[in-house]
Amino acid sequence: MQSAPTGLSVPHALQTAMMHHQAGNLSQAEMLYKQVLQAAPNQHDALHLLGLIAKQKGDHKTAIQLMRKALALNPDYIEAYVNLGATLQEQNSLTEAADCYRKALALRSNYAEVHSNLGVVLKAQDNMHEAAASFLRAIELKPDFAEAFANLDALLKEMSEPAEALTYYRKVLAIVPALIAAQQGAYLALSRTVPEWHVPMMNEQNRNQAYFDALKSVVKPDSTVFEIGTGSGLLAMMSAKLGAKQVNTCEAVPLIAETAQQIVKDNKFEKIIKVIAKKSIDIEVGNDLPEQADILVSEIFSSELLGEYVLPSLEDAKRRLLKPQGKVIPAAGSIMIGLFTGDDIRRNLIVEDSFGFNLQHFNTIVSNKRMIARNDLDIELLSDGIEAFDFDFENESYFPSQSKSLRIPIKSAGRCYGIVQWMRLDMTSDKKVVFENHPSQTSKISNWQQCAYLFDAPVDVKLGQVAVISAAHNRAVPWFFLDHIE
Repeated sequence: MQSAPTGLSVPHALQTAMMHHQAGNLSQAEMLYKQVLQAAPNQHDALHLLGLIAKQKGDHKTAIQLMRKALALNPDYIEAYVNLGATLQEQNSLTEAADCYRKALALRSNYAEVHSNLGVVLKAQDNMHEAAASFLRAIELKPDFAEAFANLDALLKEMSEPAEALTYYRKVLAIVPALIAAQQGAYLALSRTVPEWHVPMMNEQNRNQAYFDALKSVVKPDSTVFEIGTGSGLLAMMSAKLGAKQVNTCEAVPLIAETAQQIVKDNKFEKIIKVIAKKSIDIEVGNDLPEQADILVSEIFSSELLGEYVLPSLEDAKRRLLKPQGKVIPAAGSIMIGLFTGDDIRRNLIVEDSFGFNLQHFNTIVSNKRMIARNDLDIELLSDGIEAFDFDFENESYFPSQSKSLRIPIKSAGRCYGIVQWMRLDMTSDKKVVFENHPSQTSKISNWQQCAYLFDAPVDVKLGQVAVISAAHNRAVPWFFLDHIE
């Protein structure tokens, strides 16, 4: 048996070197590894471990040379592949590092740590889905692998499509149902994919009735309907129930489109309603639609009316997807404003004194523009509601940005806190069917909210005065400011 120069046998010298290495005595371990190699130059364990010491000392070039030599002597050396991969990864040689990790996994497919390491490399290469699959495999093999989940969680939060992230979070939860971080990740991804306002919108009876009445006035047995924004499929099914020959509805979010298709099937309208998982701007006549529609319906309005790309979507759909004399529901929409006061609304938007303390300075760090989250609050108007901007969806083909000065006569004296904005929808062109979420109409269930534009400080106004308001919209967002009181 060969002996190392110290008089120890090669196996004994190697074991002693490994003990020093494990204890952190790198200099002693390095010396013994070299003695082993003097006696047995092809001892692959000594070559690999000497390379590992070189890596630990920051000599990556030597580490790579030694590990590759070890692998040339033993092509099935799993740990050498792993450590060579880690060394190459630190050198940013990502393709070679990934190749090493894959070779290690070919030899031991259940090596959780290597799946996680490969995921890190793939993420660095922007192979996000392959990386996610690697992290997920690591978690399948080792459900308590916190580092693998942390890497997956960080990757999923970078994904531009929350629906894709949701798929992976759900797969993690199938493995580790009690993992709170995965539950939270799934909640956030689902909230971004399917905003929670969908539920109150579906349950808002006044809105639903207005759409139903409008559809009833135009749908005929030979009507074809195109809808922008399927959601639950409610308006599409209303159209089918009212006798439309064909209803095509598009939905940009695949998860919502898939769910709507199932709802349509559950209600036995699948022969009439086609759900298209696309944005309306990507819909093509002759491909997605057999022909232009007789009726265009949408409910994509935000609480400020203009969000959700309303104007560009309607302009495009009218130009390409609707027959020249086709009907549009809603036919028109208006942004309405008025001056407001009232203790009920004030307590939800402004802080003054609380428990005997003056907290007013906190108002300086809260936005002056505020969505009014509750629709059951008592909002008192100090003026009539006036139409700030109007949009004739049925007859106009383009809606430019606007700015103007508005004069609002004050009808009641009081402390004015700002401007409240709401919407009015003329569901039909003859204005016989109208939906308006006027501040005086409180409701326990509502999707479309009012919006408050608070003054920098409350203003005491008198009967007969006039508030001069600067108003503007940029086709996506409206805004209002108080210029002065006359």
